[in-house]
Amino acid sequence: MNQMVRSLAMPEVLRGSRPATQQFGLLRIGEAMLAINVENIREVVPAPGGLSNAGIAATGLCGLFELRGSTIPVMDIRPMLGLPATEAYGAVILVLRVRQRLICIFADEVRGIATEDVAALDELGVSRPAVQGPLVTHSFFHSGKVISVLAAERILALPGIPSVQEPVAEAVAKTSSNAKPLLLFTCGAFSFGVAAGVVEATAPTAQLKDSPMKTETCLGVIDHHGTQVPVLDTLRVLGMGVLSERKQSSVLVLRYPDDRLLGFALDTVVDIRPIPLGDIMAMPDNAVETGSVLSGVYSVDGRTLFLVLDERTMMSDDVLLMFSRLSSTKPKTAAAGRAPGQRGDALLPYLVFRAGGDMATPVADVREIVEMPEDYVSLNNVGRGTMGLFVHRGTAIPLISLARRLRLPAVPPGQEGRVLLVSDGLKTTGLVVDSLARIEMASKCATGPDATDSSGFEHRILGDFMVRSADGRLLPYIDLRKALA
Repeated sequence: MNQMVRSLAMPEVLRGSRPATQQFGLLRIGEAMLAINVENIREVVPAPGGLSNAGIAATGLCGLFELRGSTIPVMDIRPMLGLPATEAYGAVILVLRVRQRLICIFADEVRGIATEDVAALDELGVSRPAVQGPLVTHSFFHSGKVISVLAAERILALPGIPSVQEPVAEAVAKTSSNAKPLLLFTCGAFSFGVAAGVVEATAPTAQLKDSPMKTETCLGVIDHHGTQVPVLDTLRVLGMGVLSERKQSSVLVLRYPDDRLLGFALDTVVDIRPIPLGDIMAMPDNAVETGSVLSGVYSVDGRTLFLVLDERTMMSDDVLLMFSRLSSTKPKTAAAGRAPGQRGDALLPYLVFRAGGDMATPVADVREIVEMPEDYVSLNNVGRGTMGLFVHRGTAIPLISLARRLRLPAVPPGQEGRVLLVSDGLKTTGLVVDSLARIEMASKCATGPDATDSSGFEHRILGDFMVRSADGRLLPYIDLRKALA
């Protein structure tokens, strides 16, 4: 009997050989927060001004909706969820697909994506289910709220509810091999799309907490299931402007290598839909710099343009990787005699300075510090961060903006600007920083998944380490030689 109850309560996609995790589209209907398998979401569209009469009497059936030549039944599922009815159905329509059959439901808003451990979902079985069973089958906790999982196949199986066959051409175009599922969202005056496969979650409204990493680029951190996740100013990272000042924000959380997470501030989640690969236009070469995160353009009905972000570039960007490695979880068991997260390095003198953000480097790695030269030969745009050349002690030395090199916010050198001379034994380079702060005794501490892994930080610019001062304050550690590699 228990096995029968489990089978009746578990949606089709969760039975059989279940994946370790499952992505759900999040939506709100009335006061209920709900989730539905992203594989069942064909697209999300604004609710029309009116519906055509279906000529069929069935509980919850509102009428017919025309979408690109197909007439699809639309349902109000509030009565099946025990929610009170109102005059307005909802602001958006979710077009659901189950085995190439289409049906629509009204919703008040789409909230984004959540990635959950399938085995950890709480089953909402009933001992004596109806013939078809309840629409809600499971639940989970997300961003401080209980989310109930809707089974799309059960909506389709409601008594007397019609559905339509998905057009063959569209069904083929939207299969996994021919389409790319995108999360579409807005940020400032721009609209973006990112591969749903790298999305860990979206937080509709999250409080941005202060952090030692807070800079113009990092707006603060949010707590996501016990992990402190840095949240970046998306427009500033992309070089497309600056977001308005905010203490809380909707946040897109992406999965990064080594089980790290990184948040990007956004304004509104617009849609979750599989986009036929042929519908994503290539970004013109002369519109962006080489290596840009922007890889394509997707147009909705020839009007709204969504800039498609390249997830591979985002996952390999040195600066974004650095921020992702600052996402902190519960510390692992510490080695005997060491504090959690400490690698046990001795106290050494570190130079603390600002270059788009506060950071620290061993004093021994800086050969000399000089004032910003008034006269130097400008060589802007020769290389990433390159400013020009100046002569020091009879040697021509290149000037490189460290902030621009790391793709952090850069400002023109002011009176406090300084040049850190760094040598690899063969050549010397001048790294321009915004200002110097102090020299203090500190130790390097590990924040990464395995601080003793020689393949970790030694092959990265900014890695799984921070600098802990004698009074416990933390600053990002930077290897200046690696920054020049």
